[in-house]
Amino acid sequence: MGFLTGLKTEQRRIGVVGLYNSGKTVLLTSLINHLQHHDPTRFALGHDRVIVRRFRIEPTDKEWDKFNYEGHRDALVHGGHWPAKTRDRSQFVCRFERSDWTVHDVLLKLYDLPGERIADAAMMGRSFAEWSDHILSVLGNDSTYRVHCLPFLEVLADTDVQEARLLRTYKESLARLILHYKPLITPSTFLLDATGSLAEPDTPENLAEKRCCGLDATRSFVPLSADCRERCPVLVEKYDAFFRQYRDELVAPLLFALKSCHALLVLIDVTMLLAGGVGMYDDNRQMLQDLIEVLDPGKNPWEKLFDPVSRWLLPHTLRPGGIDRIAFVAPKLDLVHPLDRDRMVHLIRRMVQRYVQNYDGLRAEYLNCSAVVSTKVLPDKAGERYLIGVPMRSADGRKIPRGEEQCFAVSELPDDWPIEWSPGTYQFPEVYPRMPVRKDYPPDQINLDRILTFLLG
Repeated sequence: MGFLTGLKTEQRRIGVVGLYNSGKTVLLTSLINHLQHHDPTRFALGHDRVIVRRFRIEPTDKEWDKFNYEGHRDALVHGGHWPAKTRDRSQFVCRFERSDWTVHDVLLKLYDLPGERIADAAMMGRSFAEWSDHILSVLGNDSTYRVHCLPFLEVLADTDVQEARLLRTYKESLARLILHYKPLITPSTFLLDATGSLAEPDTPENLAEKRCCGLDATRSFVPLSADCRERCPVLVEKYDAFFRQYRDELVAPLLFALKSCHALLVLIDVTMLLAGGVGMYDDNRQMLQDLIEVLDPGKNPWEKLFDPVSRWLLPHTLRPGGIDRIAFVAPKLDLVHPLDRDRMVHLIRRMVQRYVQNYDGLRAEYLNCSAVVSTKVLPDKAGERYLIGVPMRSADGRKIPRGEEQCFAVSELPDDWPIEWSPGTYQFPEVYPRMPVRKDYPPDQINLDRILTFLLG
């Protein structure tokens, strides 16, 4: 009976990734809410009025924390704030039937991984020396990184290399990168350690004292230049061992979990990239390129041919995985005026399509979405874009108590990524979430159902 049950189950493993503050937790919370209390008039799964029935939550896989859906929803409703960011890897597993799938039920596994770990993706498939050369190329050749890392680069070039100075100056460099919103923080445990503790704002010196750049304080390592590696073979041997432990124990399990997925949902926060300037755009684009190269998505013709056969002949636990579709999604659609929303899709397509075209057998979709619609729209006035919502921050960036709805202006999106732009050129004010108190009434959403329809296939 168990074997027959496995035959009728269609398993779908979906990895959800995005860089810092991209809205992964909000998206997953809203998605689960809509599946658990499905209303086809508000969440149109598939091409017709498909009904989700017999929904039930299943145990997570071994060594995965359960995604805290109930806590995150409560934070949106009663806490009056957006849920806390992902601190550790988590998973949500559920099973349900679809009215348009007469043979199969769906075992859906959603993987939520901390965006900070994407910075470590370049470790996979590289030795310590290769990783060092890769990171130092960025730190030395990109002026927006070099200006914050000069003390470390100078120590690295000294003929008399002292490990304590190397560690201290590298950690102070990482601290300055964090304080200037640069995302390439690697080893990423300096920003989000192995226990899920996030670095709090502080001086570079204090952050360097408190944080480590490795699995723990006793196994910290930094990138070493080719000259330094030649002069310091004992230090290279030590750091090489720490690097391999870090890569194999922390990075590899996360990326292998992603590689085992059937599909990926990649969140690209266009509003953040525009607000942060061209440097933030370049940084995020490079990290996404590193991640896609490591995951190596797509399927060859033989794998594509075997897929439908395995669905009929093998129980779901034995069917092969492999990423064959990726949804690149621009979240926070409700922070953009409707006149510009199609431009969000064009911008993410322009950002990543060139990489996607390198992989055969990969289907990519480019979408925008709002997992929790928290604004209302006003007609544009004299070319200005206006929305209505409850602002979360004052003009100087301070968080303010929840008050009344206000009208505020948002920036017009460009037709394409500008050649250059400065932080603050584009502005999209943060607002409080609008989440229904009633648990069986999911929030208003835009395109979240289209995303799931594509990912389920």
